[in-house]
Amino acid sequence: MNDLELIKQLRSEVAQTDPDALAGARGRLLAAMSGTAAPRRRRRPLTVGVGGVAAAVLAAAAAVVIVTGQAAAPVKPPPSAGDVLPLTSAKNILLVAATSAEHAPQGSGTYWHIRQESENGRLRGESWTTRDGRRWSRGMAGRGEGVVKEPSASFWLGPGNGEVSFQDLQRLPTDPETLKQRVAETQKETVGELDIAFLPLVSLIAELPAPAQVRAAAFRALASLPDVRRLGATDGGQELLIPDGTWEIKLVVDPETSRVIRTNLLPTSDGGLAGANSGFIKLTTGWTDELPR
Repeated sequence: MNDLELIKQLRSEVAQTDPDALAGARGRLLAAMSGTAAPRRRRRPLTVGVGGVAAAVLAAAAAVVIVTGQAAAPVKPPPSAGDVLPLTSAKNILLVAATSAEHAPQGSGTYWHIRQESENGRLRGESWTTRDGRRWSRGMAGRGEGVVKEPSASFWLGPGNGEVSFQDLQRLPTDPETLKQRVAETQKETVGELDIAFLPLVSLIAELPAPAQVRAAAFRALASLPDVRRLGATDGGQELLIPDGTWEIKLVVDPETSRVIRTNLLPTSDGGLAGANSGFIKLTTGWTDELPR
C-alpha cells in the first residue's frame, strides 16, 4: 500500500478525483514524518484536515511502536511437555525425587537424628549418631524400649550385615548401576524374593546421612527396578509398592523434597527387619545439635 492509498483509507471524505487535495495531504504527511516544512500550494480546510488526521494517526502509531519496542522484555517460550516428568508412574516419581535430592541442602549439626513413629504418633525409636560413628539410641528395634544406650560404631545399609561408617557413606558411588552393585556386595543374604540391593537403596534414601549425589543415585537405581509400582497420591507424597513373594514393601515419597516420609518395613541395627503390623512407620531424619533429655 502506498501513502496516497493510506490517506484515502484514513479519511474517506476525500474525493478520489481531487488530485490537489491528495497531493497536499501527501506533502503534509511527508513533512510531518521528516520534520521539515512542506510547500503549501493552496489553503484548503479539507486538505489541512486530511493531513492533520493522517499525520496524527501515523505519529501516534509510530509512538506506540517506539514505546512498545523500548518496554518489551524477552518472552520465554512455555516449557515443553518433556521438560517436566508427570507423576504418573513409580519410575517418574523416583526420577523427580532424584533431581530434588541433588539440590537438597546437606544440613549441619553434631548428630544425625532418626525418629520412627507409628501412624498413631507412638514413638517406636530414635537414634543420634555422630560423624565419627558414636550412637545413642532409644527404643530402636533390637535395643530395648525406652533405653538410651552408649554408641555403636556404624550405620547399617540392610539386614544382611551391611554395616558402614559415615566415611563409607561419603565414598559410595554416584553412578546408579555402580552404586547398586556396591551395596549388593554388602549383603550376605537375600530377603524373600527382593532384589538384594533393594533394602540398602531404601536405607540410603530413607534414613542414612548419605551425600546428595549418592541419594540421587539411589533413587535412580530404584527407578530401574522392574516391579516398582505407583499406588497413587496420598497425604504428603506418592505411595509406591514393591511386590515380593513374602511381603509387599510400601514407601511414601515426597518427590519435591526427596524425603521418604513413611514406610512399612525398615532394616534394623541388629541385622533384622522392623515392620508395622498395619499401616506405616513415620520417619523424621536430619542433623541436630540436641541430644535426648
